[in-house]
Amino acid sequence: YQRRVREMVMSPRCLSGLVLWFTVGVAGLGPNNILFLMSDSMDGRVLDPTSPVSHRVDMPNLRKLASSGTNFIRSYAESPQCVPSRASMFTGRYTHEIKAWSNQIGLALVPSTSQPDAACRKFYGMQLCNQWGREANVTSTLLDSMRHLGYDVNLYGKVDVGAGILADPGEGNSTCNGFHSGPSISICTRSADIRRPTKPTPLSITSDTNNNVHPEDWRMVDNCVDFLARRQSPGWMLYCSVNIPHPAFQTNATWLKYVNESAIPAPRWVDEKKMHPADSYMSQSKNVWSQYTDHEVHKVRQTYYGMCAETDYLMGRVLKALEATGQYEQTFILFVSDHGEMNMAHRQVWKNSMYEPSERVPIMMAGPGIAKGREVSSLVSLLDVYPTLVEIAGGHPPTFLRGQSLLPLMSVTGPVEDDDDRFVTAQYHSNMGNTGSFMVRWKQWKYIAFGNTLPAFQSYKPQLFNLDQDPDELDDVSNQNPDLVAALDQKLMSRYDYQAVDSECKKNDYMIYKNFFAHEFSQKQLCLLYTSDAADEEDSVDIGGRRLIKKKKKEKEQERGGGIKDSDRDDGWETEECGRGERDGTNTE
Repeated sequence: YQRRVREMVMSPRCLSGLVLWFTVGVAGLGPNNILFLMSDSMDGRVLDPTSPVSHRVDMPNLRKLASSGTNFIRSYAESPQCVPSRASMFTGRYTHEIKAWSNQIGLALVPSTSQPDAACRKFYGMQLCNQWGREANVTSTLLDSMRHLGYDVNLYGKVDVGAGILADPGEGNSTCNGFHSGPSISICTRSADIRRPTKPTPLSITSDTNNNVHPEDWRMVDNCVDFLARRQSPGWMLYCSVNIPHPAFQTNATWLKYVNESAIPAPRWVDEKKMHPADSYMSQSKNVWSQYTDHEVHKVRQTYYGMCAETDYLMGRVLKALEATGQYEQTFILFVSDHGEMNMAHRQVWKNSMYEPSERVPIMMAGPGIAKGREVSSLVSLLDVYPTLVEIAGGHPPTFLRGQSLLPLMSVTGPVEDDDDRFVTAQYHSNMGNTGSFMVRWKQWKYIAFGNTLPAFQSYKPQLFNLDQDPDELDDVSNQNPDLVAALDQKLMSRYDYQAVDSECKKNDYMIYKNFFAHEFSQKQLCLLYTSDAADEEDSVDIGGRRLIKKKKKEKEQERGGGIKDSDRDDGWETEECGRGERDGTNTE
């Protein structure tokens, strides 16, 4: 196995002067290091200086990083949810290829042993995990490739991928198992199109007076800083990942002072009756279907930007710690997020959507040989992270990767012109989306198509937006541009048959429902799961020996003392979002 991986990722370093430059680094300093910084739920437009969104919050540390390197200002997630986005980034492959469809399913097998991931085995059993693993055929992750290229890889914080990463004895600082709480009824029954809230209201998870926000992230950053202080020899890769600015929306005056309130407009909402049915389902599922005052909407929005400011501060602490070691100049620094945040646009919060606030992510990189102060508007994707880091490490990107190395776009010797003909795609198949959604982003255009597998969704028309003229994506011009719609649909089909992908995922959802819910619950219990007042009648339900707990509102408020704990990020029956500190597949609630 090791020989095969080496053959895939290694190439003689003497063959290319460019590769030698990136491998050896600045003359006389020896091998380079890699600092991989990651956040969760950061709308990439906050770090795009050409976007008005960037004026809403001051983020001095990450903007300084951008000015010292190359900022890819039009970057996209492969799938806008934690597990599918991170798993696709760590494998460099499309979501449907690796079968990491949602937060209930990460990478099922450990690539080096072909044994099931511990959380997968716990929730789904050996047989199903082996089946998913065979279908995905993941032979290597980014971490495997970097280790085989000689890097000492160290993971701190949220991983959320599966693949047995948390079970590695050397990765005791990594969190989030990639399978969350296992089978999720809100995910596997999404195509039943049951229109009811599956999340708490945005206001109920918003506080701008919480004086003890995100302590887990602060502790994790402390660990990253300690690691840098200890490591004086080169050749390390540090992955340092925080969970903010992921909801719940929690901040305080310390971070709100970085927010430019006057630059935050009230989002324009389309009349409910005119919304695309996929959007109206998502809005109802996210519990944003009721009426909100401008003040209430603004409170949620400014709180999110306060969390972005806090994220910037934490990332700045790690960058300053690197500078203090004297290794800054021989270290490649990458910053990304897994997806964005709707933040009340289109009557939505969370992510899950193909609209810009959800799909856009930051990607920026600095280091030896990388152009300083360059802004690249070529369309890029998180799928490009894997091949880029492998090439930086002196290897040859594996042929199975779907992304492209970004080195040609950011090398000091590379072209200044953007590649205007590049296009990126994305897909989504999880909760709060009743059918599969697919995106093509090309030039100024965004095309969004929907899975039509089931009769209920065959009337779902595709959407087309001109982002140059309509950055808020409110004016669907698909009817006026049938030829362009057909051309963009062909671009999507050139990557994969998206209707076949939608069908495959829905069959997988049904299999999970049948195996883990239909045979475990009585009809009365199933009805309770779909009743918003279920918490008042029962506090918990067993599924195959696993107890799903929903505490009553009064009890949670007493525990919180007026604030919201990180473990309370999801008030539904199943904890859809990863509880931080989770390592064994169990949630804190």
